[in-house]
Amino acid sequence: MLRRLPTALLLAAGLSSVVAQAGEPVRPSHGSLTLSGGFSIRDTTLPVSDTQAQATKIIGVSPWLVRLRGDWFPISWLGLEGEGSGDFFRATRERVTPLDSKRGAGRLGVSLRLLTPSGFVLNGSLGYGFSFTPVIRIQTVGGMPVADTLFSNGPMARVGLGYSGERFQGLAGATLMLSLGGQVNQVEPQLWLAGRVAELGPAAFWVGLDAGYLLEGARNGYDGRTLRFALALKVEFLPPAPATKLIAGPGTSGTTLQVQVLLPGGTPATGALISLDGAAPVPADQQGLLLTDATPGAHTAEVKLAGHRPAKGTVTVVEGKQTPLVLKLEALTGPGQLSGVVRASATAKPVPEATVTVGEAPPVQTGDDGSYKVERVGPGPVKVRIDAQGFTSADEIAQVPPESAATLDVQLEALGKGSPATVRGLIRSRSGEAVKASVVIKGLSTKVQVTPEGRFFITVPGGTYQFIISAPGYLTQLKKVVLADGDQAIVHTELQKAGK
Repeated sequence: MLRRLPTALLLAAGLSSVVAQAGEPVRPSHGSLTLSGGFSIRDTTLPVSDTQAQATKIIGVSPWLVRLRGDWFPISWLGLEGEGSGDFFRATRERVTPLDSKRGAGRLGVSLRLLTPSGFVLNGSLGYGFSFTPVIRIQTVGGMPVADTLFSNGPMARVGLGYSGERFQGLAGATLMLSLGGQVNQVEPQLWLAGRVAELGPAAFWVGLDAGYLLEGARNGYDGRTLRFALALKVEFLPPAPATKLIAGPGTSGTTLQVQVLLPGGTPATGALISLDGAAPVPADQQGLLLTDATPGAHTAEVKLAGHRPAKGTVTVVEGKQTPLVLKLEALTGPGQLSGVVRASATAKPVPEATVTVGEAPPVQTGDDGSYKVERVGPGPVKVRIDAQGFTSADEIAQVPPESAATLDVQLEALGKGSPATVRGLIRSRSGEAVKASVVIKGLSTKVQVTPEGRFFITVPGGTYQFIISAPGYLTQLKKVVLADGDQAIVHTELQKAGK
């Protein structure tokens, strides 16, 4: 059975390489470190000795197999690699007491590597290796086995072939060591199958299967076969992602990426912010386009525009060609959220257990700190009513953006004889944007403060008032409000731009 395993390992590697072609190739790593742990099975045939008439076969099982490998590539195709391994065997033979035996090996070499854009990998190395091979000798007296070791060293070579993708690696290869002095020569077909489980900064983490079939031989008739299976953790040290050069005009090289951003109706999204491969965002031009010089390979573009859902797409840029990427934005249309704090106007203290009703949403009550939050309201202007025991009810208008949050803080007037009337206002443009406006009450010298959000709040005695609302670049509006003591009114104004 063990004699057929090299062919099975090579067939499995070839099949995994074909299946993996659907993945995206990764950047060549600067280096890697792999730690494997598992078990091995040893089948050894000992030569005929002075005390034996025929060769002896000893089977060994190692529950402890450890292998550490590392490589480093200061140049993308040229680097260094090293490996060390060790295991512990419990050898048995018919009618012979079990025998413990240890073995170890190591190598160091110069490594060559070829990784194509499609993920095809061809690598190899030349160097020097050594091994401590366990040899079982039979005592002349009593016929009992005695553990011994045979040290071998000499030039070594390794070659590998396979696939390295974004999420999968599959490689098959073989390592050969020729021992100086005609001692134990070794050859080991190997198989590596792994999947990437995480990427943290410049490091990528892989978990895989590390398998091998070690064949040993010597002139004296020594013959050894060892089947190794291990689970491995591999850490790859990746170079930074290739920078993408952004330009304002047409591409200066033959390899370019053109990103086109469209609004829901198919019109260009002028000014949309486009970020390539996590770089700082750049605005699209009047046609919603951004043209860049880009390196061949996969690139990701992310687009953001106020009032729309972010869009994201990935495309593979082909060398020597202009590669298009079209991203379509979707307008935000869903409801938003309104929150705020209700306070007493005279003391600025929070008003708990006030009832807040926003549009058609179920009423909510303020907490001990006077805060409230109403989900799924709007979008657009919504009516807000606040009722609290001992206070005059307040009516407001809040502008809730689609699928976003708005804040509305409210001050309530305490009830009492001769309570003043309350006027609250919200000033917007017809497109729903806040306007830096001024409010004057005709016949009163009282100055009305307007917030940057276009809100104002004022208390006046009962009576009839005319509110003059103006803003630069907009048509002035006149609002007439009739109030009784304790009344409240809302002045919601949408200003029209002058000349329209």
